[in-house]
Amino acid sequence: MNTIRSADPLGSIDSTELRILHALALSGSLTATAAQLGLSQPAVSQRIKRVETRLAVPLIERSGRGIRLTPAGRILAEHGRTVVSEIDAALAAIDDLRGERAGTLRLVGFPSASATVVPAIMRTLAVQAPEVSLQYREAEPPTATEMLRDGEVDCALVFDYEGAAELPAGSAFMPLWREEVSLVVSDERAGDATSADLGEFSEEHWIAGCEKCRGHLLTAAGEAGFEPDIIQETDNVPAMLAMAAAGGAVALVPGLALAAARTLPEDARALPLAPPRYRTIGLVSMVTANESPQVKLAKRLLSEVDGSCWGLAPVDD
Repeated sequence: MNTIRSADPLGSIDSTELRILHALALSGSLTATAAQLGLSQPAVSQRIKRVETRLAVPLIERSGRGIRLTPAGRILAEHGRTVVSEIDAALAAIDDLRGERAGTLRLVGFPSASATVVPAIMRTLAVQAPEVSLQYREAEPPTATEMLRDGEVDCALVFDYEGAAELPAGSAFMPLWREEVSLVVSDERAGDATSADLGEFSEEHWIAGCEKCRGHLLTAAGEAGFEPDIIQETDNVPAMLAMAAAGGAVALVPGLALAAARTLPEDARALPLAPPRYRTIGLVSMVTANESPQVKLAKRLLSEVDGSCWGLAPVDD
């Protein structure tokens, strides 16, 4: 005997479930939908099954290796797009009432930015929007962008070595400045040199930094025709500079990290690379129909920071 399920008309679907169905209609993938909305794939599947149970109708079906919406699913996705858009517009309007007069800006950034760019933001914020508090956390880019994806922060200040950034689905990178990378060596090793060709240092021992900086070192060395002999690893820039000054190893160090350290050890030298290599600093935020006041504020504050005092050049220069 078959049991006929009846629909539950009360509380049958919420805005998150409408977002899921709309995203699924566009992507045709549970994995892509989960990544776009910052949810786990099991959570997305459970939400869909819950709605199917409430409405007593299937919403998705297998299509080859992918997923597609049933006619009922397409109806909900289409109407859901309108509903979600209206909800987002209403929330944005409410946020705009508060604007930059209050609230919290949640920002994550990398260590050398913590000692340079972030204090500059704090000074501007204190004058222009004193009722807004800056909640700041420090993390290197891979962790920082994960925090953004998981909704722990509003935006992430990150660096990118010549297009190597891996961004969360549904996010955008706004480049701000470009900085030059230098080779830090001991005075004795530098001799009379005023610049450095990496190929001439192929026999040296090397000091590697964070995950992304290590990756850049491997790429740069590979382009110069050698594999670096990495014998020391630290993401503590003052320690890296002191190690290079002591001799026995050399390191690639970006300009902002040198600026954050303020001074080089007396027996160390930073040589510009020939040909030069660069790192880009920018802001990552999630793409939404209506950009939040927090992200707008972060972008405006950063646009007013003069990076030239740390050797940073605007990307459009």
